[in-house]
Amino acid sequence: MNSSTRKIRQASMGDLEQLLRLLHQLSPPKNEKPFHSAEHVINYMLHDPQYHLNVYLLDDGRLVGTSMLLVQHNFSHGGRPVGHIENVVADEPLRGYGIGKALVENQLRVARERGCYKVIIDCSVANTPFYEKCGLHKTGEVEMRIDI
Repeated sequence: MNSSTRKIRQASMGDLEQLLRLLHQLSPPKNEKPFHSAEHVINYMLHDPQYHLNVYLLDDGRLVGTSMLLVQHNFSHGGRPVGHIENVVADEPLRGYGIGKALVENQLRVARERGCYKVIIDCSVANTPFYEKCGLHKTGEVEMRIDI
């Protein structure tokens, strides 16, 4: 697969079904009641300028990847924002072809354009080699979490 077979663009409401299919590969749905409908969530993201929900399309129109960047306002670092990348996923049969890397690189470009002083991502230890290939590095900081 070469660069002529890809197109990265902002997601649209019409992408929702394919987005959910991809995201379920990343995080399969559990038997829990949704907090908001998927339509509500994508509508919010598409209308909030702090969210950058991207999709990766092949020439045939298939949506085969997605990623999300949230630009968070910040008081420190001269008021420069922080970028948070989430939900990077390439369709399972096409992993290893540079889809995820292209999506991350695109989000890093957006973060630079928005003036972010840093971009962070939480991932499993198994995924750190992938993100290192994308230019990110381990900081020695620890993510702390509580599920509520």
